[in-house]
Amino acid sequence: MIIKFWGTRGSIPVPGKKTLMYGGNTPCIQVISKKGEHVILDAGSGIRALGNKYLKNVPENPINIFITHSHWDHIQGLPFFLPLYSPEFKVNIFLSASSRNKVIQVIHTLWNEDYFPVKTEILKSKRSYNKISSGQKYQINDLTIETIEPNHSKGTLSFKITEGNKSVVYMTDNEILYETFSEKPSINDLETRNKKLIDFCKGADYLIHDSMYTLKDFRSKIGWGHSDNIALAFFSILSEVKNLILFHYEPDYSDEIIKKMNMQTKKVLRECNSRINCLPSKEQMEIEL
Repeated sequence: MIIKFWGTRGSIPVPGKKTLMYGGNTPCIQVISKKGEHVILDAGSGIRALGNKYLKNVPENPINIFITHSHWDHIQGLPFFLPLYSPEFKVNIFLSASSRNKVIQVIHTLWNEDYFPVKTEILKSKRSYNKISSGQKYQINDLTIETIEPNHSKGTLSFKITEGNKSVVYMTDNEILYETFSEKPSINDLETRNKKLIDFCKGADYLIHDSMYTLKDFRSKIGWGHSDNIALAFFSILSEVKNLILFHYEPDYSDEIIKKMNMQTKKVLRECNSRINCLPSKEQMEIEL
């Protein structure tokens, strides 16, 4: 299984000299199985460059796009994903919704004439629209995709992808719960409040998780559905994952701030005698399991 990052930022794209190291595009991750199955996690602005690459090398198998939720930063790249406009491609779109028709409605809104200059009639790819829900498993050849609802807006999903004995959890837009009036998170309190999500992540080779805020900035963002990096360090220890990847950065954070967040997270892990490897996600980063 190969994992490649095409967008790592939260909320809104932020191009510029302060985001060159970790990237300014919103969420998009590509997963390729050993048998050539293609899964895309989220369709933020990062999916545009991925689509351009697909045009140069059309995959034999369908492209499967699993969208965590329909907040703007996770779907805004779809109208610029060029494989949707080509009859050479088969694209399966998966989204949590009340019905298949609702999935179609949400996705097609992006091509509404009030927001975009062309209509869905221009889409020539072979497409399917699929309703998915929390607690279910989905099979794509040798890839098993499990789902769970994190602490975010209603209908948001997180995914665990397993191939053989290797697994990766994608849990962006999740607020790790703990007693927020304390100076810093208590690992025991955190374990009690997040047990279901911890169990879902248990033993994963990689945990890609929302780390939008520093602990200081999180104080004014409680209830927004995002996490700070210190709570995430404790969460990863409780989940017994092998590798932790910081993801979905606050758009105002420069490369220097993200670098410091990563160093701080590593420090907390060391102080807890954890051997978890921690690294910040960045565009074009590729991992092979």
